[in-house]
Amino acid sequence: MRLHQLMNDVESYSLHSGKQRIIGYLLRELPESEQNGSNVTLTLLANKGAIASRLNLTQEHFSRILHELSDLGLIVVEGKKIHIPSVINLRKHES
Repeated sequence: MRLHQLMNDVESYSLHSGKQRIIGYLLRELPESEQNGSNVTLTLLANKGAIASRLNLTQEHFSRILHELSDLGLIVVEGKKIHIPSVINLRKHES
């Protein structure tokens, strides 16, 4: 299972932009019941630096992308909490 996850990570680094990787991460972390919800709040289980590293991004690039997604109205960042007004709208920006 761990090898499969590592292979998915390498594929993601190679084929997806930083924004796509972050959106994909946020969507994967949502509970199944919230996959098409609105006004969803996600609490990051690790610090932003660790998440950035996992996504093969610098912490600065990770923060810039979060800010960009926030400016687009797709998320609202409050420390470790990420509020997603519309999961469907966020999903549209994943590709």
